[in-house]
This record gives sequence, structure tokens and C-alpha cells, in this order.
Amino acid sequence: MMDKKQIVILGGGYAGVHAAKALHKAFKKQKDKVEITLIDKNSYHTLMTELHEVAGNRVDEESVKISYDRIFSGKMVNVVQDKITNIDFKKQVLTGEKSTYSYDQLLISTGAQTADFNIPGVKEHAFYLWGLEDALKIRTHIEYIVRDAAKEVDEEKRREMLTFVVAGGGFTGVEMMGELIEWLPVLCKKHGIDFKKEGRLILCEGLGNILNMLPEKPREKAVKRMEKKGVEIMLNSLITNVEADRFTTKNGDVIKTRTLIWTCGVRGTEFCERLPLSDGRIGRKAVNEFMQSPDYQNVYLAGDGMWFIEDNRAVPQIVEAAEQTAKTAAEGIIYTIKQELGLEATPPKPYKSNFHGYMVSIGGAYAVSHTAGISLSGFFAVALKHIVNLYYQSGVCGVNAIWAYIKHEILEVKDKRSLIGGLATYKIPSYWTVFLRMYLGVMWLIEGIKKIAEGWLTDTTGSKVYWGAPADAGSADSLASASQAAVETVVETVASASQAVGDAASGAVQQLAPPLLSQPLGIFTWVNDTFVAQAPYFFQIMIVLAETGIGLLFLVGLFTFPAAIVSIGLSIMFLIGAMAGKEILWYIAVSIVMLGGAGKAFGLDYWVMPYIKKLWNKTPLAKKTYFYLDEPEFTRKQMEKKLGRK
Repeated sequence: MMDKKQIVILGGGYAGVHAAKALHKAFKKQKDKVEITLIDKNSYHTLMTELHEVAGNRVDEESVKISYDRIFSGKMVNVVQDKITNIDFKKQVLTGEKSTYSYDQLLISTGAQTADFNIPGVKEHAFYLWGLEDALKIRTHIEYIVRDAAKEVDEEKRREMLTFVVAGGGFTGVEMMGELIEWLPVLCKKHGIDFKKEGRLILCEGLGNILNMLPEKPREKAVKRMEKKGVEIMLNSLITNVEADRFTTKNGDVIKTRTLIWTCGVRGTEFCERLPLSDGRIGRKAVNEFMQSPDYQNVYLAGDGMWFIEDNRAVPQIVEAAEQTAKTAAEGIIYTIKQELGLEATPPKPYKSNFHGYMVSIGGAYAVSHTAGISLSGFFAVALKHIVNLYYQSGVCGVNAIWAYIKHEILEVKDKRSLIGGLATYKIPSYWTVFLRMYLGVMWLIEGIKKIAEGWLTDTTGSKVYWGAPADAGSADSLASASQAAVETVVETVASASQAVGDAASGAVQQLAPPLLSQPLGIFTWVNDTFVAQAPYFFQIMIVLAETGIGLLFLVGLFTFPAAIVSIGLSIMFLIGAMAGKEILWYIAVSIVMLGGAGKAFGLDYWVMPYIKKLWNKTPLAKKTYFYLDEPEFTRKQMEKKLGRK
């Protein structure tokens, strides 16, 4: 048996993940002939474009991390956590801190790092924003500096401590400033500081404009937004020297500050720069139009670390470029491997960029964008940015990523820092839902018991559920028809809570409210004629069991979510069948509330659901569809084993 073709991807950023998924799609039917390995120093993919939100304390760090296990679950991509220290291109071997890895085809997508342009003091005294650790360091520093400023009695030192500077007027710099605009007033208020009076925000740019990749109109709106929020924008102010408590510009300006966040540019990583491959510029390695290194035909580069001139301009270091260069590189690898395996192969196409536009957020509630030739600002630009992010995350990790993004970007953001402000952030304590859950359970249980008492289980004619004209009770048609009296019986069974309790107390039969609909909807009649009429007694029993069952489940808090789904379904059935009054809307509304995990508060779901979720997350279907339930699907031991740790 011949050895498998080894494809190695170094780096799990936007380019690496995109390439790995493309390679899996191409070779999933050749698992016995091809092996794909992705090597990264972390166990997770980082959403680099959202790091400013972590640095500005808008979202927690978990919101920008997506586990490789989830991304490649059910895929033929082996993920190895290791730090590669050297590559021998002649022997085709990568050397890491833990092991060595041979390859037939290699894709290098190690990304980039912050460029300091050899300006004195930047590396020692400025804060970078090019990784999760950088973002966390900025957030922690700002929290401490504000706390210390609240204790400082020296006015000059206090001003220095409350002066926050972002160097660089590109996308990262402006987005970081947007977070500071929102967060600092809230943080300072907690420490008794009026930031509007004492604080200072500065955006320092060495060129004559900020956001040079945007047209003039959205760029001007971004400037106006920041200036309205009190930001001083210093243009043509190239920083020439940085010290621990100040920096100097080429104009001779000296700004005293304890917080300088550096976003003035990126370059290829030091690791990539050391590789014996043809150089491009600023640490990036040259490639041809197929993203191949001119030195080795089986070595490709993609993302921020490659250098390629298109239309007299270098391919920009943006997400779309990373994904598109990864696609080109993957096509080249696929073509080569398939030819070697004797499979039909389509020759790769030369790289051609197709950028859709640019979006820049200035905090959680404002943004500017220019996509498809259309410029937007404010609410609509923020909404567009969310849509694009949702599209990306759905492709990476399915529906789970979409829901997680909606929660941490909109529903759970504090201090009104989201698209809808704070309208969805208040959370009702779960113990309040216990009483509502049990009350709903009692109501459904009463309905089920009433039906049993009325003979639903013993009357085998099926006349309780079928909507239609009465027929001869002894004929076969009687199993598929019912009298109008049977309809009235069904109406009476869906009693409101107050009416059921009142009847039981007084012993008198009260007239229920008339049905909301005078006639059943067509879809209800069709379901009855198509399905129920074929086995009316069966459906009659199922309704009794469903009502009794969900009543008991709500009472003990077991399988509350599926019970709520059934509750909503039954209620809608009664509603569209013209068999229920306005009280049925109460059932529907409360059932929707139950979907939020009400069974975990003083209910059996507290113990049962984590176990069920754990079992489900291990199934092939969950892995294939990315439809994981929201419990951790891997223990630490399993994670370490998966990532190649000993």
C-alpha cells in the first residue's frame, strides 16, 4: 500500500482555515490516500478583526476564539498544537517544539505581526493589538490605570494617566478608538472620575488622512463621529520617539501619556522572514500568481505573510485577501495531488482579487462602510458588518457560531454598547420561571386528565379529534368523521387557567370564550383529511398522552425545551383548528419563555441535560452539521489528546 500524500498547513488563521476546509472538500473521498494536517501554536482560531472588542471590554475573550475541534469536527483535517521552529525545504520536514512533520505539499499561512518601523521605544513602551494576549493586556492595563488615576492627587500625573492615545488611523486604530470612546466614560464613572472633564482621547496618524482605503464620504463621517465624541485627531504627526510616559512627533509635539496603543502597520512574522525563501517586502515572502514560492513548487504561501503585486499594488493584508489567496493556493495543491493520484483534475486559475468593500466599526452602535459601491453609516453600516461576520462564522462553524455571535455581540453586551443598546441585556433570574413552568404543567395536566375522564382513551371511534360531519357509528367512515358535538367537546377541553380553577371550585359548568377563529384554516383541514382521518383513534390517544406528558415534564423540569416545542405545536393546532379561545395565546407565550432553559432551575434538567448534550456532541451527525449543543463537548484530557499533547 502506498504512503499517503501529506499536505501540511502551517497556521490556523483566516487563510489556513479556509484552505484546510477547501482541501477537505476536495479529498474527503480519498481519506486512504491523502492526509491533511494543520499545525498551529494555539488550540483555537482567533477572530483577529474582533480583537479591539476584547481590548475595549465589550466582549469576553471566548467570543473571539473558535476551537479547531469544532471547526474541523467530522473533517479529514488533523489538528496539531505545536510551535514550528524550522523548515527544511529540501528534506520537506517541519521541526517543532514537540515533533517533526514531513510533507509533500506545504502551505505557509503564518499571518503577520505589528510593525514598529524601528522607531525608538515603540517595542518597549507601546501596546500592540495583534493577538488575543495583546488585547487582554490592553484591557487589563486600562482597568488598572483608571483605578490608579482615581487615587492620584497630583493633577499632572492624573492627566497623564487619563490620556489615552491610539497611534495609527487605519481600520484597527479607528476601531480601537471606537471602543475607548464607549468604555472609558463607563469605567471612569465606576471609579468616581468624570472622563468628559478629565479624560483625553487622541488618534495620532502620520499621514494626512485616516482610513485611506475608504472613499471621502464615509471617511468624513468617521472623523465627525470621533470628534463629536471628544477625540483629538492629529494628522501628519509621525511619531519619532516613545518613552514610558510620553511620545514625540516629527513636528516636535510631546504628548504625555501612560497608554499608547500602536496600530501603525503590520509586517510578515519574524519566523516567516527567517525562512530561506525569496523575499518580497516588509517581512513578506514573494509568490507567483498561483501563490507558489518561486523557490519550491510544492511550497505555497497565503494570507498576510505573502507578497504579490496585482495592478501595481501589493495584495492588502485583509481578511478577504487571506481567504482568496488561500483558495488559489489550495487549488494548486489539489491539482498537483490529484495528478499524482491519477485523478481527474482541473488546472488552478491565477489569483485575481475580488474585494467586496470595507467596514469599520466605531464602537458597538456606529460604523461606516463602503461595499459594492455603496457607502453607509450608523445603524445600517453596523447591521451590514454583523451580517458579514455572521456569514463568515456560519461557514467556519455552522449554526452554533451564528447563535454565539448574536449573543455576545447583541443580546449580552453591557452598558448599551450594541446595535440595539441595552434592550436585551437584562436577564430574569431563572428561579422566577419555576412557578410559571409548574403552573403551565398543571394546566396541561388538567387538560389531559379531563380528556381521559371524558373517554378519549376508551372511545375507539376516533370521533374526538376528527373534524367533519357525523357518520354511521358502525361504519368505517365513522372512524374518519365526527359530529359537531365532538368539536364542541374539543373546544371545552382547552380551558383557561382561571376557568378550570373556577369550575373545580364552584362545581358549575361555565361557558368558555368562543374560538378565536370561526372556521379552521385550510392547512388544518388538509392535515386532518390527509393524516388524522387515516387513524383518528391513534391521534386521539396521542393528544391525550402529549398533554399529560408535557404537563408532567413541566412539573418536574425534565426535557423542558422539547416539552415547550410540543406545547407550542399543540397550541397552534388548537388555534388554527378553531378549537380554542384567546386563552391559548397564554399557553403559547409561556411555552416560549420555557425555551430558555427553565428546567435547569429546581428541575431535573439541571442534571439530565448536560449528560444528554455530552452524548449528542459526540455523535457523527453533530460533528458533520456543526450542530453542537451549548455544553463543552471535550474535556481537557480529550482536548490535549486531540491536539497531540502528551
